[in-house]
Amino acid sequence: MTERQTKNTENFFFDSVFDILLVQKCTNIKVYEVEDNSYLDVIILCSVNSNTQMVSSVKKLKELVKSKNKNFFSEGLDSSWALVEFEGVGIHFFTEEAREYYNLEDLFFDSNLVNQYG
Repeated sequence: MTERQTKNTENFFFDSVFDILLVQKCTNIKVYEVEDNSYLDVIILCSVNSNTQMVSSVKKLKELVKSKNKNFFSEGLDSSWALVEFEGVGIHFFTEEAREYYNLEDLFFDSNLVNQYG
């Protein structure tokens, strides 16, 4: 695969991830590029209204990631903050209360905010 084809495939995959977040009605979505982190390239923060919505969103992401034969990790699905990691992407799902309490946006103040929705 050429570099251009690889980039297009990566963009399509990332767009599919973002589409899942929107379809699952996640809100206040922020996408950060993390340059100084050798483990993750992108961090996504988003809010959900309930644990049920969080679990459903993670399930849809897992289906997408596994369909592409990629590794998938998740934890915290029984709490107000869940983390999903795959292919250089970390997604944090929060209830509104947990997002206010942990305020991860302050951790990424020096990261490049590349997209914001809601």
